[in-house]
Amino acid sequence: MLEVLTNPGGFFEKKLKEEIDLKPPYAIISTLSLLTLINAFILMRKLMESLFEDTPITAQPSVIALGLIVVMMSVTIGWFMTSGIFYTFSSLLAGQGDFKRVLEFVAYGFLPLTLSSVITLALTTYMCLFVDFSTSDPHAIETAMLSNSYVILSNVGSIILSLWSANIWVFAMIHSRSLTVKNALITVGVPIVIYLIYMLYMLYQALSQP
Repeated sequence: MLEVLTNPGGFFEKKLKEEIDLKPPYAIISTLSLLTLINAFILMRKLMESLFEDTPITAQPSVIALGLIVVMMSVTIGWFMTSGIFYTFSSLLAGQGDFKRVLEFVAYGFLPLTLSSVITLALTTYMCLFVDFSTSDPHAIETAMLSNSYVILSNVGSIILSLWSANIWVFAMIHSRSLTVKNALITVGVPIVIYLIYMLYMLYQALSQP
């Protein structure tokens, strides 16, 4: 599986000769979901006293559990949405191939994002240990977090590793949808560029904080 990180073209070429197997993709998405869940749990525990100050104590576990369920589901939803977007864009560029194969191949592109989640988890843990968010103002907390050096480092890491994912997804679309290199670059490049513009804007906002 790790071959996809260094030789995505060769990896997908070999996978294309095999039956569609969603077990490894499920393992990747489940791992990423778990890391995202742990990260969210650590952060929510840090912010619980401030943000949930007016929430009855008996209701707090339910609020936290609901939030964590949403966070965990977001990874799976993101996988299906990313696959759907690439499938739709590639259809406009004469792409051919089964959506299930796209779903399988796109999942491998989330491997660098798993590494990104590990980095984010470490940085979030450090932030929660050393940063004081003793305020009940959500806007103030958001501002403090966005301008925090740990969050900025996490965002920079996410941007870099997203480019790694994009590289894998280009080869994924070449082989799963029989696209030319140019059309695969367009299919992956358009949504990724939009995402990176958003991430760079958020990074700029964070660096602009006093």
